[in-house]
Amino acid sequence: MRHWLKFFALGRPGGKECPLGGSKRRKPGGLGVFFAALALAGACGAASAQYPDRPIRVVSPFPAGGATDVLTRLLAERMGKDLKASIIVENRAGAGTAIGASYVQREAPDGYTVLMATNSTLVTNRYLYKELPYDPDGYAPIGMVGIGPLVLLAGPKEPFHNTAELVAYAKKNPGKLTFATFGPGTSSHLAAELFKSQTGIDILHVPFKGANQALPALIGGDVDLFFDMVATGMPQANAGKVQVFGITSKQRLDSEPKLATIAEQGYPKFDMAAWFSFVAPKGTPPEVLDKLQGALATALKDETVRKKMLEMGIQPSDGTPQALTAQIKAELPVVQALVKQANVVLQ
Repeated sequence: MRHWLKFFALGRPGGKECPLGGSKRRKPGGLGVFFAALALAGACGAASAQYPDRPIRVVSPFPAGGATDVLTRLLAERMGKDLKASIIVENRAGAGTAIGASYVQREAPDGYTVLMATNSTLVTNRYLYKELPYDPDGYAPIGMVGIGPLVLLAGPKEPFHNTAELVAYAKKNPGKLTFATFGPGTSSHLAAELFKSQTGIDILHVPFKGANQALPALIGGDVDLFFDMVATGMPQANAGKVQVFGITSKQRLDSEPKLATIAEQGYPKFDMAAWFSFVAPKGTPPEVLDKLQGALATALKDETVRKKMLEMGIQPSDGTPQALTAQIKAELPVVQALVKQANVVLQ
């Protein structure tokens, strides 16, 4: 009897009460508890079946107008059509996605507040910050959105013209070359640390506050190398302003099929990219997660959505929670080692 009372009182797996639940109501005794719990479980089930019956909020932990925000709005619009509901994007930027991530985690696990989570949110931050205002494992996966690889760029006047020549030059001149990044602990920084680790070269870190500062420094010869996002780096390479040596993902990008991966160039284990996903607060009903996942998968098959994502340098994923879970599991030990190697700890 106690087992069933516990099950019905929870209303769903995950140990959290149903958002409709009466945790603040005075609870009857005896059989009244049992029948009240039955009624509550039924109400929860009905709420899940009717989902969504009001607007859904998707929190983007980045500023409005940035690439991640544009991606979030693109998917939200298409998913809203499939769910027959309004999806409103809210920007809660700052602290390496921690502000938006912590906000969503405090919300009710009812499917009406969703987070656009990145590799920083779910993997890197746990090793990068001394303290986090959220638990990176405190979410239910909706699905993997896509992977945004970086490109290895070199200045136009460097004495090397491909990856092999770069590595050979760096080994002959240890500590001479510099590499720009978006900032400490970013995907750009971790890609460079992985490159150092796998090639055995010694290059010096010069952090900037984004590509809008790093790219001009590379073009002007103030730094030698830069791992940049495809969308900002490739136009400069195509214009002949920088050299491009390879892409950081394990697979080639559909929008740049001729651009070889670094893995193809003698470093088969090289795989580092930014990635994007949707998650909800842990305890969100499985049937609600299924509806959100289905809408995401449909959106990622839409040709217009796929075309726009590829134009942004993002390879669309299949939208499954399994792909997201596998990505996190594979990256955790790699990123932990790279953050330790870089000796970066943020407050």
